Amino acid sequence: MKGRYKPLPQLNGDDLDNVFHRNKQRTNRSRWKFCYACSLLLLLFLAAGAGVYVKRNMFQTNVMKPKYDRKTYKAFTLENGLKVLLIHDKLTILSGLGLDVGVGSMSDTEAGEEFLGLAHYTEHAIYMGSENFPGYNELANYLQVHGGNDNAFTTQTHTNFYFYVNSRNIAHGVKIFASAFKKPLFNPEVLEGEKQAIQNELEKDIPQTVWKKFSVLKKTADPEHPFYRFNVGTKQIFDKSDFVSKIRWFYEKYYSSHLMNLVLLSSMSLEGQEQLIRQEFAGIKRRNFTQPTFFSNPYSGRYIGQYSVYENGALTQDIELLFPIGNTPKDIARDHKVILNLLGDESTGTVTSHLRDKGYIIDLIVSTLTFRESFSCLTVQIHLTTQGVCHVREIVKVLFDFIRIMRRSITKEVWDENYSLRKFRFDYHDETDLKTMLKTIPGWMSSVSSPSHYLSTSLTQTSYKKEDIDWVLDHLVPENVNVLQGGMGFDLQACSFPTLDLFDDDFKSKYTTMKIPEDWIKYWSSDSTATYGLAIPGPNEFIPTDFTIVPKSTLPQPSVTIDQDGFKAYWKQDSSLPKSYIDCKFFVPSVVQSIENAAVLRLYLAIVSESLDSITYPASSAEYVFMFAPVTEGFKMKISGFSDSEKFFKFLGVVVDAIKEPKLVNPMRYRYQVQEMVVDTLNRIYKDQPFRQAFYLSRLFFQRDSHDNAEVIEIIEQLSQDKVLEKGREMLERLAIKCFTFGNHDVTESIRYSNYIRDRFISHILQSDYSYSGAVVELPPGRWIWQKTVLNPTELNSCIFVMNQITTKTTSGPSLRKEILLTILGTVMKDPAYATLRTREHLGYTVFTGSLSIGSVEFFYMLLQGSHYTPDIMMEKVTGFLESYRVTLKHLITEGSEDTPGGDKWFEQTKRDAINRLLSQPESQAGLSDYFASTAQSAWPFFNRAEYTATAARRLKKEDLLDFYDSYIIGDSRQLIIQFHGTNYPIRGNTTLPHRSLFTDERELRERLFDVNVDFLW
Repeated sequence: MKGRYKPLPQLNGDDLDNVFHRNKQRTNRSRWKFCYACSLLLLLFLAAGAGVYVKRNMFQTNVMKPKYDRKTYKAFTLENGLKVLLIHDKLTILSGLGLDVGVGSMSDTEAGEEFLGLAHYTEHAIYMGSENFPGYNELANYLQVHGGNDNAFTTQTHTNFYFYVNSRNIAHGVKIFASAFKKPLFNPEVLEGEKQAIQNELEKDIPQTVWKKFSVLKKTADPEHPFYRFNVGTKQIFDKSDFVSKIRWFYEKYYSSHLMNLVLLSSMSLEGQEQLIRQEFAGIKRRNFTQPTFFSNPYSGRYIGQYSVYENGALTQDIELLFPIGNTPKDIARDHKVILNLLGDESTGTVTSHLRDKGYIIDLIVSTLTFRESFSCLTVQIHLTTQGVCHVREIVKVLFDFIRIMRRSITKEVWDENYSLRKFRFDYHDETDLKTMLKTIPGWMSSVSSPSHYLSTSLTQTSYKKEDIDWVLDHLVPENVNVLQGGMGFDLQACSFPTLDLFDDDFKSKYTTMKIPEDWIKYWSSDSTATYGLAIPGPNEFIPTDFTIVPKSTLPQPSVTIDQDGFKAYWKQDSSLPKSYIDCKFFVPSVVQSIENAAVLRLYLAIVSESLDSITYPASSAEYVFMFAPVTEGFKMKISGFSDSEKFFKFLGVVVDAIKEPKLVNPMRYRYQVQEMVVDTLNRIYKDQPFRQAFYLSRLFFQRDSHDNAEVIEIIEQLSQDKVLEKGREMLERLAIKCFTFGNHDVTESIRYSNYIRDRFISHILQSDYSYSGAVVELPPGRWIWQKTVLNPTELNSCIFVMNQITTKTTSGPSLRKEILLTILGTVMKDPAYATLRTREHLGYTVFTGSLSIGSVEFFYMLLQGSHYTPDIMMEKVTGFLESYRVTLKHLITEGSEDTPGGDKWFEQTKRDAINRLLSQPESQAGLSDYFASTAQSAWPFFNRAEYTATAARRLKKEDLLDFYDSYIIGDSRQLIIQFHGTNYPIRGNTTLPHRSLFTDERELRERLFDVNVDFLW
């Protein structure tokens, strides 16, 4: 069971609309910003909600859903109190089930202080065998054979479990899953081994900034409150006591049917789903107790008004303001969404706009952290510039002055506009991926009183309530805030920071805490609203009014609408939603000619984005968003929004014109917003986990025209805004463009959009054919080992990254043949590798297998990350597994086993599943746009992939898989192993390996492997 501990709760009352809108909005409007990572992290931490008793056997077929949602729903409650939402999707290839249990880590303390981590350990233990399915990891084994996977996570007040599988296998998967919750075995021998897995999981997370911050938040809370406790769990804690009996006690007390919410999404009919759920889940016991609640706030009395400083393990500086705003169900449910939106607005006159002009901040995110049965806090996270680090007092002052303006400015008209934005975003919400639904909807089901709002919790309040807004604003005052400041390399003298005299033993960082100075509170309480030019935004000019679905075209699609030298445009209609998308790739030949050019282009795009800052927030609130993304050969521009023709065309024009002729931005913004934002983005990899650094280095190593982030940063810090604009315009004087328009518009409108882009750059477009070689080098035969120290000097984890070169991509049958075999191999090896290296041998918590594309070259990879063993031992185990797995694979191919069927039937089914994965397309309209655009802009823009794939697959036999393994994985394969050393295992060489194959110097390794020259063709 690949359980994860997720300590942060999620925003209360978020639904399919506003959670994903907020993430997309920040990603697209702010271009590679810090908040993108924060938003995605909060999404992973969604937890369940307050226990609401629903009348037994109540059916609800009219669950409120988006207007163009093709799925059908049915909600009811079993006799044992378990709440159920069934979702029928006749087109889905994968089906899945998510279950939320209304108990989490804050309940650990009821078992005693010595059992911290018990809820997390129970989450791991649930799947490890049941009375009806006693095999260890039986669910995971079944899912692995049938194209699925499972996972779980524990929060402070909830625990979520989910799995997905090929739709035809969902019924048996449900049987195994339900059995784990009815009669788990809790085998002591099995659970003993899981202690190390939890320890490995903790050590993986210790270097991460979000965990360090959350740990200090807990350390500054009331020690008498359960929130204060460390509750991840460690092997040392578990070794001290009889945890097996306590796990059983915890399960028997808290794993009660009336605390469970279940979501099943399947191609099976609603009637069939209901019969299955009643049969398998009616037997879960309803315990005789109420849901755990903690209706007291851990930040009150002497624990409010604190100023804390801590080392966050990152290269960035930030502050977080935490306002306790409720500790009763009524208070937690108060309407505060309009407050969140106004505080987070970036338009002229807002907090963010003013502080960016001062050069103090890069970004600001406002959210609510809600432990739904306990308490809630409004938080303001601010990503600081180096200029802003010593100006926390002034930054917070601006925030409080804006709150004063909000108090007199949030009228019914302002609230109505905010609600209308939420309403039409929900009505026209795009498809959500299966895993996200299974992880989030079960938790939302507890936060509403009616099943009709299971998907639409943000729309439960439909009228303006001034008393609710005033009540929340009454809590956003200087006397009711904690300030937490994080960073590395603090200049304690320059900023008058207190000495970091405390140490967090759990997540290994220095920190200190003190009372906020009285003169700060007095300063924040004074009214200076007249001095800033602060104001809440006016009416949103981007709100669409035309949601008409255009008639379906009879033209072939995708179609090439413009095909000229240097410019090519495609169009494909999709009227599943009234939205349109434009995705253009700008090929800029000069960008690969020098590192300086690459640095200039990044800054140029950041200036363009910054120059659009006054309109990006209101536009993104109405779902008109743009994004620029640097790529090796130039950059990508994506524009999307409702297909209200005039508004979409207007938005397109504003963005394209800004690329062509960007405006100078405020010098303070350029220095502290633009430059530092780009540098922070590039720097992030150096503090990331080793396995992500391995992916980064592998691309850098094989793709010759890629540039090292550190070298790009060095140049960025020396470039003036005038030089960037001058050089950037010069670089764009020679380019080629490929555009793909997609969505709810006809071919005439598509040509109109494409012509506008072409005409704006007509004088710069290359007047000849062009191509891009990819500049990817290939491995020579043999095993090559590259020893390297991790990029983060405080990282203890090491990583082994094995890469076997397989093929070069073409449209020919032989290449697709290898691609199908590679997909099959990655699928069948995934769970055995995890079970062997993570679960049985406890080498590390992170184990991956799969395929990796770098340019035109395809690789099989296997990855292991851990901290307890030397990289030499880890590499020996990984390569040993690859050698020994051949025996397993041969057995599968010939006859299989009692648990895992093999032979011809197995291979044909596995082959079909692999083909389905290769040919699968995203379900969302936005995902389809990305899918087709990437094909159109690639070096191989062929859309009839299914035909080629089917032809290649028909000729495959089971023996081909073993031959493939012998040729490309073992034997005389082309293999590179990156041996990434954590700081506790410095590089000392390896005398057991042939000297000719071991390298610590990257330049020497390159010279040895790649004695070739690569040309760039345009």
